[in-house]
Amino acid sequence: MFQYKKTMAILSTAVFMTLYPLSSMASTQTTISSVSLSIDSDIETGSSSSDVTVTTSSSKYSVEDTTVSNTPDDEWEDGDKPKLKVYLEADDDYYFASGFSKSSVSISGSDGTVTSVSRSSSSELIVYITLDALDDDSSDSYSLDVSDLTWNESTGTANWDEAEDAKKYEIRLYRGSSTVTSVLTTTSSSYNFSSYITFSGYYTFKVRGVYNSSNKGSWEESDSWYVTSSVAQEISTSSSVSTSNSSGPGASASTGAWLKDDRGWWYCNADKSYTVSNWQYINGYWYYFNEHGYMVTGWVLWNAKWYYCGDNGAMYTSAETPDGYYVGTDGAWTGA
Repeated sequence: MFQYKKTMAILSTAVFMTLYPLSSMASTQTTISSVSLSIDSDIETGSSSSDVTVTTSSSKYSVEDTTVSNTPDDEWEDGDKPKLKVYLEADDDYYFASGFSKSSVSISGSDGTVTSVSRSSSSELIVYITLDALDDDSSDSYSLDVSDLTWNESTGTANWDEAEDAKKYEIRLYRGSSTVTSVLTTTSSSYNFSSYITFSGYYTFKVRGVYNSSNKGSWEESDSWYVTSSVAQEISTSSSVSTSNSSGPGASASTGAWLKDDRGWWYCNADKSYTVSNWQYINGYWYYFNEHGYMVTGWVLWNAKWYYCGDNGAMYTSAETPDGYYVGTDGAWTGA
């Protein structure tokens, strides 16, 4: 009888692993080794407002809350440094390891410094950020208004007229009421969104001129542009230039170039931007880049589906992975 139960247990385990080969991957928690945050601060001298928004494009964790710990009794003054507490929550399949370091946190958007981090539990992390000192120059002293926001519907490029005093621009892409990107920064008066336009829908972008962290113009919004599925595919495909007999690291395209440092491969776009926590279509292949913009290999969990990227970073499609699983035409694991 004991032998019978033992045999049945082994058979049950084998059946379970056959039917659910990746369930163990989904249920096993993975360490979050780095965090990337985008800060959008409207705090300025002479105002009592403490309006700050912190977002992330990561699928491994989310921003649960953001507070300003040194809100003034009256108004923000010249030299004040707003201090933020950003509360992060890990998704079910991930956790923050003990000893998580502030050096593993990167920020973009408004200028500031990560001063410390604290882990209240494996699923909760608090990031402490001090923004750069405010100055008493009013944004009215600078010409930061942008105008004439238009789409290049052939390439998926956002364009606008330069603001006279802007040193850079903050820009963000939307599909309907949903954000597609975090707040991105560019010194150009255009931004190529082709790698982000992968689905049908109504697309708009917002942009504002920036002189420094305390002097930013008002957000301006473009007209909406409806993109069909076929047009989205054409734009994504045309965003890269095929290179004969080469793809992945080492290849290059007129829209950017592959670069490598001691941490790995990353892709520098023509406008000096790079993709973070998202996919990008390059030279006829899809690549996934982590929170710091480095190319990922192996299994990638994206929007509740598993995808596999080979040793050269290119996503597998309609193929068997090296560990014996099958992915479909869209690259997602088929369950077989």
